[in-house]
Amino acid sequence: MRIYILILFLLISSLVASDDGVIIKARKSGEYVAVEGMNNNPFSVTVAYNANYINLKSEKKLPMLFVLKAFSKKEVLKLHIKKNNFSFKAHYDWTIGSKDARHDNSYVYRLPYNLATKQMVSQGFNGKFSHYGKSQYAVDFNMKEATGIYAAREGVVVKTKSDSNLGGANRTFEKYGNYITIEHSDETLATYSHLKQNGVVVKVGEIVKKGQLIGYSGKTGYARGAHLHFIVYKATDGKSRKSFPVKFMSAKGVILKPIKGRFYEAK
Repeated sequence: MRIYILILFLLISSLVASDDGVIIKARKSGEYVAVEGMNNNPFSVTVAYNANYINLKSEKKLPMLFVLKAFSKKEVLKLHIKKNNFSFKAHYDWTIGSKDARHDNSYVYRLPYNLATKQMVSQGFNGKFSHYGKSQYAVDFNMKEATGIYAAREGVVVKTKSDSNLGGANRTFEKYGNYITIEHSDETLATYSHLKQNGVVVKVGEIVKKGQLIGYSGKTGYARGAHLHFIVYKATDGKSRKSFPVKFMSAKGVILKPIKGRFYEAK
């Protein structure tokens, strides 16, 4: 979400802008205007920040891109006051995840369903229906509703939604999808989407093990039917993300590229 800030500093002024736990605060401190970022969320965020100003001199080049770790705060910018009569207008966007994440390409993920069971890939990498752009390397597994979903990789649960029972084959339903997002040790994120209503069995802040039951499949959100949408990604800027191709272990060996229409047995 984009936030705009307008400040006219004449004496001593401060401003706080907050959006879903991300707070950007600007204040006059001596001969400077100091900008502080605070993240009250249990996940890292990437912030794109820009400002227009008069009678100030920035110590950093704008626009700028920075990361705020989970439950952290830091000074992100200082501007020297050239004259007392100055103005400052800023705006920023942020998105979940760290732009600095580096995916461990050697990691082999577990198929996200019960061991010794098979599920069909209904859409693989670069799928024509919806796997392009930021979702290029997502994988869809066709599943009956209420099929158990298991963590494909260990990590920390950072975000969940489970209150919706709405879904359909139209992007207007996108916001109604239930999901679980897990942060990995390399700071990438995995999201398991379209879960059934009340189908999340883990909590934010919980450390989950690879192969642990985390929820149940459904058809909420932008979905033509019951299935699991799985994606591993990182933030690229304050608005978007980049997905990663991942390898899965199956009963017949490592899967480098899941193929639409094929069944794979979890091992």
